[in-house]
Amino acid sequence: MRTILTTTGTSLLTNTARELNKKAASVTDEELRHFFEQVGAAKASAETNSLLKIAEKDDEIVLLYTTTIEGERCAKIVQQYLQNQNWKFIRLVQLPLEQNEAQFERHGLRELVNILVDEITKATNQGREVIINATGGFKAEIAYTTMVGMIFQVPVKYIYQDFSQPINFPVLPITWNIDFLLEYEPFFKWITSDYRTQLELEQRLKAIPDRERILGMLLPPDVDNYIFLSPAGEILWRRVIQQQQAAEIVAEPSVSEIPISEKISSSVKSVKHHYPQGTLKFAENLAQLAFVESVIGGHFENTTMRRIKSVNDDGSIRLLWADNQKAVNITVQTTARGQVQTLKVCDFIRPLLDA
Repeated sequence: MRTILTTTGTSLLTNTARELNKKAASVTDEELRHFFEQVGAAKASAETNSLLKIAEKDDEIVLLYTTTIEGERCAKIVQQYLQNQNWKFIRLVQLPLEQNEAQFERHGLRELVNILVDEITKATNQGREVIINATGGFKAEIAYTTMVGMIFQVPVKYIYQDFSQPINFPVLPITWNIDFLLEYEPFFKWITSDYRTQLELEQRLKAIPDRERILGMLLPPDVDNYIFLSPAGEILWRRVIQQQQAAEIVAEPSVSEIPISEKISSSVKSVKHHYPQGTLKFAENLAQLAFVESVIGGHFENTTMRRIKSVNDDGSIRLLWADNQKAVNITVQTTARGQVQTLKVCDFIRPLLDA
C-alpha cells in the first residue's frame, strides 16, 4: 500500500458555481455531489482529476484541507465521492492555514510543514511508499509542500489542468543546507525547545560566527517579540531530526581493518603546523573508534568553536577542533555508508569534541 498526501483546495466549489452560474456561497452540498455525476471526476475537481492518474483504489489517500468552511466542505464531498467509488482508505487532515496575513507565515505554513513531515514519517515507519500530490490547494501551499517532498526525498506529482499525465518534480541534492543545521545543532535545538525573545537571540548569536546565515532561517520577531524558525528552516530542521532518529536504529558500520597506528596522517602528527592545543590527543582518541579509518588535518579557521561541519554519504565527516585561539579542520574517514549511518558515527565523536 502507498500513502498519497493530497493538498485539497476549493476547485470543486468554484467549478460547480461556474457551471450553475451561482455564487459559491449559495452552492449546496447536494449540488456539489450532483456535479460529480454530471461532469465526471476528471472535470469536477483538481483533486479527483489528479488522483485518478496518480493513485489506485487500495492506496491510502490523505486529503489535507485548510481551516476554512469552503475547504472543509470540498474535502468532505471529495472524500464521500471517492468512498462511493470503492476507494477504501480515505482520511481527512485539517491544515491550520487560515486566511489571516499575520499568522499565515508564522503559524500556518510552519504547521503545514510539521503535519506533512509527521505524515511522511508515520507512513515510512509503517513501510509504505509516500507520494505527494501537490495539484490542489493554493500557490503557497503547493510551493512548501513541494519543498518538503524534495528535502525528504519523497516524489512530488502535479497535474496541470490541461495535461493528461502528471509532472514529476525531481528530488534535489541539498544536503549542504542540512549540514549547516548539523553544524549549529545546539543553537537549533535551543531555538525550537521554547519561546525565545529577540534579546535572548542576540545574546546567543554572539558566540556564533555564521550569524547572518542563521538569521536567514528565522522569522522576524512577532507581536510578543518571540523568534521562530521560518517555514523553510522548519523543513530543514525536521529533516535533521528525522535523520538522527533513523541513525538511532540503523546498524553500526563495520569495524575498520586499518591498524590504529596507521589511521592518523603525518600532517596531524607533525608539530611544525602549530595545531591548536590537544589536536594530536584528539586525533588519537578518534583513531581508537572502531569505525574510523583515517584522520587527516586541514586548514586553520579563525574560531574557537569546536563542532561537526559536514556529514557525507561516503562516510567522511568534517569537523573543527579548537583551543581558545584558533581551530583546525579535520577530516575523519569512516566505514559508514550513507548519511544516516554516518550520523550514527557522529554520536561517538561528539563526546570527544566536548572533552
